[in-house]
Amino acid sequence: MSLVIKQFKQHKYLLVMKNFLKNVRPGIIASLLIIAVSFSCKEDKAPVPQGNLIFYTNYNPEKYDRIDVIVDGKVLGSLSATAAARPECNAPGSASVVSLMLPVGTYAVTGKRYKGGEQVGNWKASSATVTAEECKRIRLVE
Repeated sequence: MSLVIKQFKQHKYLLVMKNFLKNVRPGIIASLLIIAVSFSCKEDKAPVPQGNLIFYTNYNPEKYDRIDVIVDGKVLGSLSATAAARPECNAPGSASVVSLMLPVGTYAVTGKRYKGGEQVGNWKASSATVTAEECKRIRLVE
């Protein structure tokens, strides 16, 4: 029984397609095919070059609990410990290092210092330029 229904549905589909193709001009079919092919082809985008932007501080730990690192107006990380030394390029993020991989470009950077949940200081906004395959270190100082 189900084979008969399946064959009926296939026959019905073929009749619909045959009538459609008979009533549509070849130019329209060609245009539809071109549109379908052009939308189905995706351009392979080249990888966006990136660089490493590293934030750290040697600020006295008694004067802060947290320093928010702000890039282009967004908090992208926080420091909660003083770095013992200048971090290496591509250093992993930690309590004393905010390590960001960002697309090449120039960014507005700043920081806000907190103690006991209250903002107690901030750094004047400056700019940092990220270049391909290189690192830029920014030390937030007193």
